[in-house]
Amino acid sequence: MNYSILTADPFLFAHVQQATQQALIRLDSLAALAGRSEGVVLIDLALAALPALNDPAWLSYTAEHQIIFVSSAPSDAEHLAALTAGARGYCHAYAASESLLAVINVVAAGGVWAGPAILQALIRSMNKLFAPKDTDAWMAPLTAREREVAILASNGNVNKDIARELGITERTVKFHLGLIFEKLKVSDRLQLALLAKGIR
Repeated sequence: MNYSILTADPFLFAHVQQATQQALIRLDSLAALAGRSEGVVLIDLALAALPALNDPAWLSYTAEHQIIFVSSAPSDAEHLAALTAGARGYCHAYAASESLLAVINVVAAGGVWAGPAILQALIRSMNKLFAPKDTDAWMAPLTAREREVAILASNGNVNKDIARELGITERTVKFHLGLIFEKLKVSDRLQLALLAKGIR
């Protein structure tokens, strides 16, 4: 997998290169994306020449490339705007190498990475728009405890809240979620929520 980054910041370039442990292609403008077929492209939102995230031009870039926006001053509002622009991910430009690599790996595998607050907001918004399925057949492969965890997670609860609600540790919640995702053949909480609403 090839990675490239659009940034004028040599320190950010070095940070991403260290996180990926691969040769990183440095781009100098959005125009440089034309004709490129690399997998993941990180774009530094600190660049002054970039269009605003609500500019429709982003949709053509994000349709052709797996784009992750990185920000030195991340916010939930900017995160939501980045996802609305079609980005596959958004994170702090100087996130710890392990965290940055986790985001890149999710996007490289064809997924979309959303932070916990944004994911929770998306799931809760979806819960307002769609009624739950009339049947619990989607939960058939799960144990009783896994069903409890699945219901809470599909309603947008974070691990800490699920742990407190069920009187278990967050580590146990993570373990149950791993089994739930595997049994239901979903890759994340958003897909779980879609399944629970009968959308998937």
